[in-house]
Amino acid sequence: MFSPIGHAQRVRRVPSEGARVHGLSSSLYIGDEVWAWLPGGELLEAMQTGLIKRPDAKLLVISTAAAQLDSPLGRMRARALAQSYVKRTGAVLEARGDLHWLEWSLPEETPLDDLAAVKQANPAPYITVADLRRQRSAVPEVTFAQFHACRWGVGEGSWLPPGAWNECVGTPTFTAGEPVWVGVDVGAERSASAVAWVNAELRAGVSINHGAAAILEVVDRVRSLAREYTVRELAYDPWRMGQAAIELEREGMVCVEFPQTDVRMIPASQSLYTAVVEKRITLPDNRELARHASDTIAQHGRRGWRISKPRKEINNDGVVALAMAVDRAETQAAPAELVGWL
Repeated sequence: MFSPIGHAQRVRRVPSEGARVHGLSSSLYIGDEVWAWLPGGELLEAMQTGLIKRPDAKLLVISTAAAQLDSPLGRMRARALAQSYVKRTGAVLEARGDLHWLEWSLPEETPLDDLAAVKQANPAPYITVADLRRQRSAVPEVTFAQFHACRWGVGEGSWLPPGAWNECVGTPTFTAGEPVWVGVDVGAERSASAVAWVNAELRAGVSINHGAAAILEVVDRVRSLAREYTVRELAYDPWRMGQAAIELEREGMVCVEFPQTDVRMIPASQSLYTAVVEKRITLPDNRELARHASDTIAQHGRRGWRISKPRKEINNDGVVALAMAVDRAETQAAPAELVGWL
């Protein structure tokens, strides 16, 4: 939509092909039902890049929830929920920062059969509980969840309730020499690599690096942690960290292989999830880590669910490393006690 020009008002519809929209200028762009836009996101990018051409330009998006988190609208929501202000009040979820996000949706913990709660996610007065009850029995559950309960990523699954991550953000403090548990996830050359550490109270720190030299920076960070604290264990994925772990073991560090298989990552994912939703962990105010968390999804399998990413280009290594560290900190065997002998 384009308006005004001088005293004239002009509205223009544009094609869904983003390449044909680039270069246009407007005071107001309106995107309707963005959930159905092409997955590449070119049209949304064309509108976003056009905002810089006018100081009064605005972008307004109105849409049903996206079934896939790896979509133009899903990625916009992830960006919104990574902002510092995220608050849910009943069915209303609001996020503020660079983006102002306002959403009516059924909370994740509320069942779809609670039609009174689903009604709260449908504020239009002409939609009644009776209408929703008929729809509940008339359409598939996934369809009802997306179009009537505003559930996001129904084909993938969000791993945290909205706002839960930000509620744990604080100022983690550590004492020199105290015990910490460290998790390391080293990515490929185009991925991120991360070191996460937690103490017994689950105060957390995270360092994220990029590029081919990230493995060297990761090892340097681990060594600096060993100088500042007592590293009880270093948990690492042997895929790219194996040789470095051997060197660290020779220096006296306890290193534990943590391959990212379902057997290891399913319980680790649950440990981190529980620590966040129960607010038992103190997270650093790190925007990149928050973005990793917002881009993470729950991948379901026969043995349960685990944290994952919607596609290989996405980075969530900070969350993976943190899950490894929390798992090792919370699954330490109790020390053996000598109670007597015969």
